[in-house]
Amino acid sequence: MRTRTTCGLWPSLGNRAVGRPTARSGSRSSCAETVTSWKPPARQSRLTRPASSLGSWLTLREAPYEGLARPRGRRNRGPDGLRPVLVTPVVGRGERCGVALVNNAIYQPGVHPISSARVAHAALGAPEDRDAYIADTVVIDRLNAINFPIETNTRATRAFQLRAVTYAVQTLGMHQVLDIGPGLPPHIMADTHSIASLYHHDRARVLYADVDPVVTTHWNMWVTGTSIRARTLDLRSPELLDEARAHFDFRHPVAVVMTAVLDNIRPGDYPHKHVQQLISALPAGSVLALSHLTQDYDPPHVHRAAGILRDAGLPTFPRTFEEIAQFFDGLLAIGPGLVPISQWLPSHADGEAPVVHAYGGVGRK
Repeated sequence: MRTRTTCGLWPSLGNRAVGRPTARSGSRSSCAETVTSWKPPARQSRLTRPASSLGSWLTLREAPYEGLARPRGRRNRGPDGLRPVLVTPVVGRGERCGVALVNNAIYQPGVHPISSARVAHAALGAPEDRDAYIADTVVIDRLNAINFPIETNTRATRAFQLRAVTYAVQTLGMHQVLDIGPGLPPHIMADTHSIASLYHHDRARVLYADVDPVVTTHWNMWVTGTSIRARTLDLRSPELLDEARAHFDFRHPVAVVMTAVLDNIRPGDYPHKHVQQLISALPAGSVLALSHLTQDYDPPHVHRAAGILRDAGLPTFPRTFEEIAQFFDGLLAIGPGLVPISQWLPSHADGEAPVVHAYGGVGRK
């Protein structure tokens, strides 16, 4: 693995060294003068939010919809005082995408006995769990029976995804997002194209790619226009890159989002190779944001939970810090590097950082 020599690096696998951002007055962020050793924390605890190396997006008054600004007016607000904001892409000459309330369609998720997308929605709780089948909720119950924090992990993963997407589209100014393995469309929470359209209007281009045709069917029912689309594609297939070239303008960088996706790919399918092939084909300045299940903090517990998921028909392969860091080979780290997902630039709305069994990070090409 090639080790970079500038600041803001991904840890080298030999010594887990990483450059740490430091605060300087008058600047948004800066890099450390020296490279210091770093290891994942042995015990996760509540963190104090960094003050300087974060993008201006954290100044928004977000909650409970991660990454979206608090509406200024009082109209159409819910009982919590906030308005659920979903952006519909209005595509046309001279038109801008507007912010609107979207009526949720009643979907029929299909006849599969179990689905990772439905299990994730069941773990998010109401009203997202309305898409789940009995087989999906049974898996959640079995994980809860061994005290595995499946709901906490899933919600923290979702919050990390929305923070990472918001950082890419607002702070980094990226208007093209490839969301691999998005799962089912949310009923009340924000989604990738909502955030991209909120900041870039009709310039926003989003491609949802999922191996489950039921998932992509739902997304195509959910979105309108040609700038936001969903396709049934696999990370391991060359058609994914072909579709990305057809949908995006490769004169501009692309943000790639993969949350809770790579832990479903067997080691024998070479997930590192496929990620590196995808990133190497993207324009300079492109971003990779991913999260991944890990066994580092409690190996027996996590492996038992992974066994329950595999027995239910959901391939699950937790990986170590070193194995997950390899996905970012050659990329510059953004923010704190590879950390537990609840500790990656937490927002005001997150509250106390929960203990999670997943790492997350964002790297730039």
